[in-house]
Amino acid sequence: MRARKYNKKIELWQTTPVSDGFGGNGVSTALLASSWCKILTDNKSKVDDEAGESTTYETIIVQLRKRNDVTYSSDNQFFKYRGFVYNIKSSPVNVGFDDREIQITLQRDSNG
Repeated sequence: MRARKYNKKIELWQTTPVSDGFGGNGVSTALLASSWCKILTDNKSKVDDEAGESTTYETIIVQLRKRNDVTYSSDNQFFKYRGFVYNIKSSPVNVGFDDREIQITLQRDSNG
């Protein structure tokens, strides 16, 4: 495994509900980790809608070193890369089954 293939920095964030002091809840985000990674584009992310138009979703594939201190969850976690928010679209895949590298598919959030 060559370390130079990880040349992009990506951040993993987590949302947690917090009390707003009035009986309700707000949302707080916290940085969990930042990692060096390799980013690939996903060319299979086109979907034809009912009108016959093709819609392209901005989907990327991230390869990074497996970390034992981080558990990835699509329920309350998201990634940030170059100021854009990417939601976790797939579970981490163990590349080569050697527990050194994982691969996650992310989709760009339309709101952020």
